[in-house]
Amino acid sequence: MVTDDKRDRRLSRRDRRDGEMTVAAVRPPVSVGSTETDRLLTMMTRFVAAGFAVYFLIALPVLDEPAGMVASWFPAVAAFLAFGPAVLVLASTWRARAARLIPVLVYLSAVGYLAACGLWYLAWNGESTSAEQVSWLINFAGLPALAVALHRLRDALVVLVLCSALRAALIVSGRGAGPEVFAQEALWSIVFTIPFVVAIRMVMRIGRLLDQTRAEAIQVAAEAAGAAARNSERSRFDALIHDQVIATLLAANDRHPDHRLAEQARSALHELAVIADGPDSAHEVLSIAETVARLRTMATSIEADVPLGVVNKDGLDEAAARYPEYAIRAIAEAMGEAMRNSVMHAGPEAERAALVEVEAESILLTVADNGVGFEVADVPPERLGIEVSIRARLEDTPGGSVALSSAPGRGTTVRLRWDGRS
Repeated sequence: MVTDDKRDRRLSRRDRRDGEMTVAAVRPPVSVGSTETDRLLTMMTRFVAAGFAVYFLIALPVLDEPAGMVASWFPAVAAFLAFGPAVLVLASTWRARAARLIPVLVYLSAVGYLAACGLWYLAWNGESTSAEQVSWLINFAGLPALAVALHRLRDALVVLVLCSALRAALIVSGRGAGPEVFAQEALWSIVFTIPFVVAIRMVMRIGRLLDQTRAEAIQVAAEAAGAAARNSERSRFDALIHDQVIATLLAANDRHPDHRLAEQARSALHELAVIADGPDSAHEVLSIAETVARLRTMATSIEADVPLGVVNKDGLDEAAARYPEYAIRAIAEAMGEAMRNSVMHAGPEAERAALVEVEAESILLTVADNGVGFEVADVPPERLGIEVSIRARLEDTPGGSVALSSAPGRGTTVRLRWDGRS
């Protein structure tokens, strides 16, 4: 006997499995550097590194100016310290393995600029100049802060203050100016650079928000897939209980039980055991012969002498595996409910027949009777027989569809189709 606890545990496991499979089918594989944060970080890193490259090209003609103000070794050493780390930063963005070094290299670029400014004092001969250009180092004091801003705003602000202060100190020392010039130059550098620092942080924040939104969307998809799997499984339980368990119990209460009652009870117990055990038959494929045998067994378990015709439209090999088991199971169970409805409601004089039409990638089962018929639109939606056991069962099956037609005095026809191309 299938207990509620066992069924709930089985459903829970299936929810997780089906949810994960559904999400995996629609979600692209995630690789290193594939997140929005990674992509924006790479783009902004290249942008900042390109800024260093541009300023290096601008500084090349004036590396040794003002002439004679610093030692001859200074231009090459300072250029290596100020621009070398940025070259490594740019190169690391093109190789996934080297990308992990980017945080270290951007801090190294800030240290290199500060070191170059400090070396200026060692190379300086103590003379002052009236020229506007005291050193090429004063032209890009904000770039190291932009580089550090790629990873941490607080550190970027600290680097900005330090670089701006050293830049202002170089100007004051080289020109022989007073403290008011130091404050003015330092403040100008900070105010000019801060909007760019904030802009970089906003771009990185957008990347994180996009990644968070995508993660939440994936989680919602997983939950929706699990809910769909749960609803589908519960619909199957509801249909099975209605189709076989209740029908068997009603037949057992009859004073003149049908001789097929034992077989019907065994079939119901078997279906309950299959659902409880949860065998994975998603990849099982049946041949035409196996399909017809299953449908014939279902039909004769309800009415022993019901005719069941087979039309092989394409002359297919009837022994070759062709149709997924889950589709045939859904068709057979829906057919069983359609025939039970006919036996119960079509009238004592009604006759039934079934026709199976098989093609290479589709199968159509038609169940018809010449009974009293009914108005399809008048069937209340809470009736499980049509809505759950027939219509929902097929429509919840990939490739499945149902067409039901009936009218008072004109019988009923139910067409159950599975099409592998849809």
